[in-house]
Amino acid sequence: MSTRNRILPIVMAAGFFMGLFIVMGGKPSLAFELRDMAAIGAAYTTHLFFHEVGHQVMANEVGADSSHMKFFTVKEGKFYPGVSTCKKIPEESKVPYAFGGERMAGYTFEYALDSYKRKQTTFNKALMFFTCTDFVIYTFMGNYISPNDETYDPNIIREESGCSKELLLSLVMARSLSNAYRIYKEDTNFIPMIMLDKTSASLVFRFDF
Repeated sequence: MSTRNRILPIVMAAGFFMGLFIVMGGKPSLAFELRDMAAIGAAYTTHLFFHEVGHQVMANEVGADSSHMKFFTVKEGKFYPGVSTCKKIPEESKVPYAFGGERMAGYTFEYALDSYKRKQTTFNKALMFFTCTDFVIYTFMGNYISPNDETYDPNIIREESGCSKELLLSLVMARSLSNAYRIYKEDTNFIPMIMLDKTSASLVFRFDF
């Protein structure tokens, strides 16, 4: 495996352990309990599973052929925690398919946020962290570490929609920051959403009255 390809698992590992520190509220590493580690691992696995399920749901909606998903696999010398593929998909459906995982992550975040407000468990905090930050890290890696990797959702989105690296990263960062604000401000009544197609890209807010 080349030096460049080794960067992916290193960055992912660094992000994962940083997530452990953040969601545990800055506890010293010796204070971690086994059940906390198990809860954080379960949260990451839950997020990863539903992200890939989101692609599969969208593939079924648009009539893609032979769609399937794999977890913790190596493909062409690169390690992927999860990957979804299909053999044939309508051209106009490539952006919705690529964004299907993140759309599902949004639903997962809403579930985690609602659960966190009712009961502040390690699992709920970790699930919010992963669903809130994953696509920011994913987009950064797709933009600047593996810009030619055709399996990366952000790369597919940029290629098919014409959205620039800077615009896509700005959108996902703004949405993540908005969701982070919602975690610490419990009385917020809005939900941020990203809208993308071949002619426009925007961050919109849905308000509940």
